[in-house]
Amino acid sequence: MHHKLKISFHGAAREVGRSCFVVEAGDRVMLDCGVKLHPKGVEYPLPVKGNLDAAIISHAHLDHSGHLPHLFSSSNTLTYMTPPTLDISKLLWADTLKIADMDGLDAPFSEDEIVRTERYTFPINFGKKMDISQRSSMEFFDAGHILGAALTKLDFGGRKLMYTGDFKPNETRLHTGANLNVGKVDDLIIESCYGDRDHPPRKESERLFCEEVQNTIDRGGHAVVAAFAVGRSAEIIDVLNEYKVGADVYLDGMALKAARIYLKYANYIKKPQALKRALDRANWVLKEKNRKEALKRPSVIVTTSGMLQGGPIYYYLPKLYKDANSKIFLTGYQVADTPGRRLLETGKLVIDKHEVDVRMEVEKFDFSAHAGKSELLHAIKKWDPDNIVLVHGDEKIEEQFMADLKREGFNTVAPRLGDVLEL
Repeated sequence: MHHKLKISFHGAAREVGRSCFVVEAGDRVMLDCGVKLHPKGVEYPLPVKGNLDAAIISHAHLDHSGHLPHLFSSSNTLTYMTPPTLDISKLLWADTLKIADMDGLDAPFSEDEIVRTERYTFPINFGKKMDISQRSSMEFFDAGHILGAALTKLDFGGRKLMYTGDFKPNETRLHTGANLNVGKVDDLIIESCYGDRDHPPRKESERLFCEEVQNTIDRGGHAVVAAFAVGRSAEIIDVLNEYKVGADVYLDGMALKAARIYLKYANYIKKPQALKRALDRANWVLKEKNRKEALKRPSVIVTTSGMLQGGPIYYYLPKLYKDANSKIFLTGYQVADTPGRRLLETGKLVIDKHEVDVRMEVEKFDFSAHAGKSELLHAIKKWDPDNIVLVHGDEKIEEQFMADLKREGFNTVAPRLGDVLEL
């Protein structure tokens, strides 16, 4: 057989967030280097010691890319990611510095490290084989998760490992879905965020969401849509345009910069013309006066942050939280203890340092860009690996999913933080 394969788990082991794994089989490769953001602060991956032959970033979300520049305070490893991943990551890294500065905290890296990260990054498109060394190579496939997100296939002298990062096989508004035609897979490291359930059909979520937005407008309220800056906000703008929601749509926050990157890489998305039209029709909030305009008459306001952890949404909420005609739409995963999750559970929010009862309606819609349970199973059966390693899922979900996969006859493990696995 081939090289022994050794994987160490520096994050995202029986937890969602701070993905970071080191795979060794002749060469030593780091897969992702993210952070875990939660209300009490930031958790970083366990330190990666020793030399790396390569680092690979699956996509730009902070829980996969957010700690990468820190690596360049002490090393200069060649790093591979798709071109859009680099552009979006740069946007998020700069934002990390800005937020640390505003909160008077020390950032884990500086502007210099961001510049070095970019210097040592080799942008590579889907479907191009790339040699990491004489012994190993890599190839990216479209993961269907966000712009530029990639499935990573590593070939260690004939032993083939697939790392999914975050992926979405089913079609969504902006993506045709992950490309599962990747050839032979011996070892699989797979996200298991939704290893316990399926998502409702996408079209149904879109229709219900737009109906509720329209109802809110019709009764004279404002539809405040909390959306992740990267991916989700662009998708929501596209959906609102497609269903011809009858109101002015405003786009606020970092979503604007992210939208520009989506337009720049039009060839990575499904119907770029439709997205461009939708973004052209939306009102981009560039100044304070645009925010005032948005509140003058019933409107749709798509803004960050997706879990209500800050961002421009706190310009609107203090003015609207007592308005029973208005509504807050949550469009993404709400991590435990975030203000978004607490609002769903208790109906309360902290506004201007005071906890208040929110009179606005609140509803969460499932626009998940992750594979649901059936999609995960479908991919696993298609690839038919010898070994399956579950990552990026809550402990209970991973344990349940591991039991399901073992019943299906798959050799499956769900490692813990700090574990070193030999396959």
